[in-house]
Amino acid sequence: MELKNFFGVICIAAAPAVLADNHVSDGVQWSTGAPLEIYGCSFKEGIDGYEQSQKFAASWNKWADENDAFDSHVAQLMWSEFSDGQYPTDFAWLGYWDSYDSAGKDMDIRSAKGDEMYAEANKFLENCSHSDWGAWVLVQAGDFTNGNHLTEFSDCVYKEGKGDDDLLVANNEYAALLAARGLNGESMGMAQLWPRAGAPVGIGNSPSFKWVVGHANFAAYSNFTNELWNEGLLIDFNRLYGDIVQCDSNRVYHSQVVRTPSN
Repeated sequence: MELKNFFGVICIAAAPAVLADNHVSDGVQWSTGAPLEIYGCSFKEGIDGYEQSQKFAASWNKWADENDAFDSHVAQLMWSEFSDGQYPTDFAWLGYWDSYDSAGKDMDIRSAKGDEMYAEANKFLENCSHSDWGAWVLVQAGDFTNGNHLTEFSDCVYKEGKGDDDLLVANNEYAALLAARGLNGESMGMAQLWPRAGAPVGIGNSPSFKWVVGHANFAAYSNFTNELWNEGLLIDFNRLYGDIVQCDSNRVYHSQVVRTPSN
């Protein structure tokens, strides 16, 4: 499969918060989302995939600078740490923009001037999927997402009769519980991603949303796990979300950040 319309997004550092005050109803409402893309590919046979990925990231950064593109963009390569093996993507390139205006501008530049980069990618990648998502944040991540960190993903589906309104109420309370425990943007961030295009085809095959948590390092990841297992956070989670959504097992990745807005 030829790789055209290259690259992309996902992270949680600069997307706006999912919760915003609604003074009219004295409740909460969804705030503005942020654009994301995800590419997952296989390495061609006989390729040193890691080495070629590093070379490509360097050449892509140079191309972006020369074309005044992706100046508000964060991009990262992602390497599997914990997975059940049912997500066999060799190569994952993820990133995000701060606004849809920025995303549209960069996509147009990429479409008009990106042939060189497409050709470079096609030398070592094949069987690529490409999906477009919108992100809403529960916990605003700090500056750690501008450097290498950990990111975990889980696919979630709504239970029968449940939907966005139910999720928003639970999100509001969960965000407050996390803040009370000191789980903040210094060492973690949390977002939910909704599919826009390119998710698995067929009614019922696509997740309602992806749940994403970023951690500054393994110490932060372990601290969050301890809060879940030993300090009662999992009980709170199940109380809030157990009747609303069902989520699969988390996958954890090393996020190697290859471009930030400061580049």
